[in-house]
Amino acid sequence: MDWRRAKSVLIIAFLLLNALLGYQLWTEWRAQLNSSVDRTSLPAVTRQIMQEKKIRIDSTIPAGTPSMRDLSFLLKQPSSGKNGRTPIASPPETRVVFNPKELADALSGVIPEIGKYAYDNAGSREGVFVLNRMNDGYPMFDIHLELYNSDQKIRAYRQDVIQILTSEGSTAQQVLPASKAVATLIDKNQLPAGSAIKDIRLGYHGQFFDTDEQLSAPSWRVLLESGEVYYVHAISGEVDTGKGPSTVHPAESK
Repeated sequence: MDWRRAKSVLIIAFLLLNALLGYQLWTEWRAQLNSSVDRTSLPAVTRQIMQEKKIRIDSTIPAGTPSMRDLSFLLKQPSSGKNGRTPIASPPETRVVFNPKELADALSGVIPEIGKYAYDNAGSREGVFVLNRMNDGYPMFDIHLELYNSDQKIRAYRQDVIQILTSEGSTAQQVLPASKAVATLIDKNQLPAGSAIKDIRLGYHGQFFDTDEQLSAPSWRVLLESGEVYYVHAISGEVDTGKGPSTVHPAESK
């Protein structure tokens, strides 16, 4: 064996590997840079309030400002069973929740329309995986599929099933920047001192009324490390603390 040649081949292979890893790190860094706003983009008065009240942002601030419209939908009959939960006869492993395809394959015959829901890591809690109904790539924060798990198994589920209606009478409008939504919460003293923002996400939010047709508006969800949630209307900038009727689970509003 020609050890000199083998050594040269190994050196070249390592150099190529390092170059590949370096390129991957660079592309990930560039993607992260393009998808978030630097905290220095917040107004000076907002940053001052943050410093005084020891408020920190542990999440990236999304940069996109797409055009969105109000969303109308009908709330169908929710899952039946004890506490609104439907038991799963042959529970799959909980790990499938992190892979949409595996999750759909494992539970498509059990949970209707499961492919229309997406995992909400920030909104989930111990023992419950929370998925949100999606519409055009955006989550509906009030329409859930909850997967109750224990001993590494999904034991039961609770689901809000809806029918989305056409939005012919609604006009699409450009949403407010996430940085402005966060600044609104801080400037209006909505956040308690010492708060830590762990997630900022754009989606739909609304209150449930005793009518067949429900309405959900484009909203920025700001989730704190403490579990408190705030919604900022992505068009008007109005703040909803999430403590009103909108926090009532649809299954409980019937």
